[in-house]
Amino acid sequence: ESTQTTEVEVLIALARGCQQLVMIGDHCQLEPTVLSESARRRGLGKSLFERLVNKGIDYKMLREQYRMHPAIASLPSDLFYEGKLLNGVDAGERPPPKGFNWPRMDFP
Repeated sequence: ESTQTTEVEVLIALARGCQQLVMIGDHCQLEPTVLSESARRRGLGKSLFERLVNKGIDYKMLREQYRMHPAIASLPSDLFYEGKLLNGVDAGERPPPKGFNWPRMDFP
């Protein structure tokens, strides 16, 4: 998950003779863990991946999600992905867990 790594962690690989760098991650999800407030103020709370995306580097978004119920997936799709996140499963494949009286069985 390259969006959770700090730039310094990526630079270690580059400095050791890396010939090619492939970064996989989602800059709309978890950011790097930076405990130092001083480091965060200096911009080290952003991953290299996010910084490159913000500068306009070409990246590919995986558009289909298979984990969530489509009703749940609609929230992150709208909030973070401009409605572009598609569902690779239908609601029938993600029934609500048993043992709870869901107010709406079609929208867990």
